Amino acid sequence: MPPSQSSLNQDGTMSSTFDDLKSISTTLRAILDNYVNTCAKLRDRYFQEHASDKLDQLLDRVTNELELVASYGVKLKQAESSMKVVRNSSPSIVPISALPPEILTRIFRIVTDDQPELLDATRAPFKVSLSFPKYPERLSYVCFGWRQIAIASYDLWTRIDLVLHHSLGPRFLARAKVYVNRACRLPLDVHMIDPTLGQDHLYGNPYDFDDYSFLSLAQTPMRALSLASYHGLRDEHYNFIWYCLMNCAQQTLKQLVIRDERDCSGSYCFIESADNHHGTESLQVDLPLQKLEGVWDSVSVLRLVGLYPYWTSRAYHQLVDLRLGSDKMGGRVPVTEAQIVDILRASPRLRIFHLHLRFTDALPDDARVLPIQLDELESVNLSSIKVNPSQILRFISPGQKPLQLSIHGRPTDVVEQFLMRSNITQLRMVAWRTYPLINALCLCPNLQKLVLDVWGKMKDNNFQSIPEQEHGGATTAPTRLHSLYILRCDGVRLDDLRNIVERHSVQELTLWDTYPTIYDEDSSESQTADQFEVSRLCPVVNYLGGRSRSPMDDWDLF
Repeated sequence: MPPSQSSLNQDGTMSSTFDDLKSISTTLRAILDNYVNTCAKLRDRYFQEHASDKLDQLLDRVTNELELVASYGVKLKQAESSMKVVRNSSPSIVPISALPPEILTRIFRIVTDDQPELLDATRAPFKVSLSFPKYPERLSYVCFGWRQIAIASYDLWTRIDLVLHHSLGPRFLARAKVYVNRACRLPLDVHMIDPTLGQDHLYGNPYDFDDYSFLSLAQTPMRALSLASYHGLRDEHYNFIWYCLMNCAQQTLKQLVIRDERDCSGSYCFIESADNHHGTESLQVDLPLQKLEGVWDSVSVLRLVGLYPYWTSRAYHQLVDLRLGSDKMGGRVPVTEAQIVDILRASPRLRIFHLHLRFTDALPDDARVLPIQLDELESVNLSSIKVNPSQILRFISPGQKPLQLSIHGRPTDVVEQFLMRSNITQLRMVAWRTYPLINALCLCPNLQKLVLDVWGKMKDNNFQSIPEQEHGGATTAPTRLHSLYILRCDGVRLDDLRNIVERHSVQELTLWDTYPTIYDEDSSESQTADQFEVSRLCPVVNYLGGRSRSPMDDWDLF
């Protein structure tokens, strides 16, 4: 096929440009040689004639020439950069340049998503470290071609990070304004972090800001909205949420995450329309009720501590992930049992349900409530000391998906019935007291991971793992466990631990703030077992001290 006219024109233009470049390069080389020789002559004449008395007359001209030399160097660097862009576009020189732009865009997305978390909240007291993210900016600096692809990939720029009360705050704000423009009206993921601890926020005024006008571009589409504060929720945090909700485009918000990481004061607040609110303890948004509900209508993920849409809001409809309250200090936010039942019934495709609130107005024990079918359920966490698992589990009818369950206290008959009708593969029991451990094991034949969070002395909890009938000669096959976690257990004996591990064929044992002991007959006292002896209990042993990060920090990551 003969070449097209446009192809011929492009080839002709390219050839002409190269001819011009060759001619100019030859001329430049000659001029540079002449320039260098002339500068050398000036230097030699100066020393031959001992012209120090003329230096003052020459100084201005020499200084001016040095400034020109520096500017020539800058321009040559620009020319060098242009040539490198052309060279680096060659697949033979830079093989990755052969990839189509859509593949490079996917690689850029993977690199951007895989970078470390913005905030590292370590378990050390009063220590929260914040780092400035590298990507996607650095990808746009590699070369001209990558920059073009990165800037044209609007979805790379949709994550907006804002930081309060921190020296990095101004940089994050400037970055956010650039990102909003580069996202070109794609739905944004807007995140606010306030990492200060204790009273540090009182001294953070130089880094404060309350101008979020860059987010109000004729109803900004927001896909996710999140806030995390490490010293409680205050006016500046409420203002941020208020502004975002006021300017969020209808039917775009998918995820709302609000975390009061301190969560020790018990304070809470509801998000409500100023036209229809239930009291003064609310963040009143200046939107009509129907418009605010229109913002909530598209939400499928709610993870909230300290600030909640009111319990009767449409925000609690059609959810797949619902996490209310924190188990750090126990549930203090009041909610009626009937309201929770309505919320669960409104989300039949719920996958994750974590509840750490305080129940009020419990339904009668004999109340006739139709079972709530939740076929997609994968995780239930009711480990708060204020939550009675029986009050909730009696209403839930899960499907057969593998289920992770966390409960606090002694399991009742209602809890046992839930274990029987569920496919429990991961079970966390907190302070189960006199309840025989073997009962739960027998009710969960598919159990793979068992977490025993003692929160005290071993003798205060029943570790019985052998059925009573075995003492009379009958034998039942023990439940095989892949992973066993024992947390915060004082007084566990190495022999007892070995019996549990061997009986249930445990492959991985994790001990956190738990130090097995052995009985020393000579001194008639118990001593901490040697770490080497502990490491021989099973194929994999993770022996973690109390200052180490809790293995449960990742328990609820879904």
